[in-house]
Amino acid sequence: MCALVNPAALFRFRLRCRRRKKLWPPSAWDLDEACRLPGLAPVADVPNLLDLSLAWNEEGLAVRAVAKGVGPTRWCQPTRPEDSDGLHLWIATRPTGESHRAGRYCRRLALLPTGGGRSADRPVAVAAVIPRTSELPTDLPIGSVPIESRLVADGWEIDAQITAAALPGWDPLEIRRLGFFAAIIDRRLGRVPAFAPPEFPWESDPTTWAELELCAPGE
Repeated sequence: MCALVNPAALFRFRLRCRRRKKLWPPSAWDLDEACRLPGLAPVADVPNLLDLSLAWNEEGLAVRAVAKGVGPTRWCQPTRPEDSDGLHLWIATRPTGESHRAGRYCRRLALLPTGGGRSADRPVAVAAVIPRTSELPTDLPIGSVPIESRLVADGWEIDAQITAAALPGWDPLEIRRLGFFAAIIDRRLGRVPAFAPPEFPWESDPTTWAELELCAPGE
């Protein structure tokens, strides 16, 4: 029997983001098991496809994403980021918790495991449009999101650093919480959100996003 109300609709999730000294490159960064976000797919009633880890310091955010169960083929078009396969992130550096429309301090990023470079076989990070936004953020500076990826038989792995230059309004010493949302976009499976039911307007409405708490050392 289907539930009349999806349980995820009853909560606003607060996620803890650990501070780490080294965010890039992945071969030397400090992401560990404590940086792994809880898996909330069963609560949101969506397939459990994404394993996500985050860390922060004054230089920005580090992201490690592992997608399993999405199959071997990828459709990644940097000129069409909103529809491309990969990890999509929504970040509000100065969240109000009240406005249903994104503004200039909100950024959507499409982290694509392939599709970049001259041979279209390199990972690439592209800014994507948030529907109904009231004011666009500044353009994404070239090179402000270094990214690496690995393609595997049933999915992909992505490591990236979202630097401060890519985050309009970034001021973690003054503002210790972010609006944050993540989803897998997949040509075959569709849109698979991490923290909310698929039918929610999370692509455009910041009030449906989770809260990311930037923890101080030792917290």
